[in-house]
Amino acid sequence: MAYFGNLTCRDCGLTFTAGWGSVAGADEYRCERDHVIYADASWGAVLEVDGAPGDGRTLAEVRGLCPLCSTELASGLLPCCPVCDGRDHDVLLAGTG
Repeated sequence: MAYFGNLTCRDCGLTFTAGWGSVAGADEYRCERDHVIYADASWGAVLEVDGAPGDGRTLAEVRGLCPLCSTELASGLLPCCPVCDGRDHDVLLAGTG
């Protein structure tokens, strides 16, 4: 399910618009540098890395590290604030798809 909405950063107060969770049947992961990785929810194949197709490896094969910067991947992270890089946001969803 894809989400699109306004996020208000609790650290600096900036309100910005972002989308997340936009690949059907995939779990979204982010690293501390905000690279977005989508992996197949049923068997863990990396489907997409920051908008580029995955290379056929699974999350287990990349050892839970971002294929671009080797920092740890985590699920459930909202996009970083474009001003302060904070992740603590108030969320106002515009809709789901």
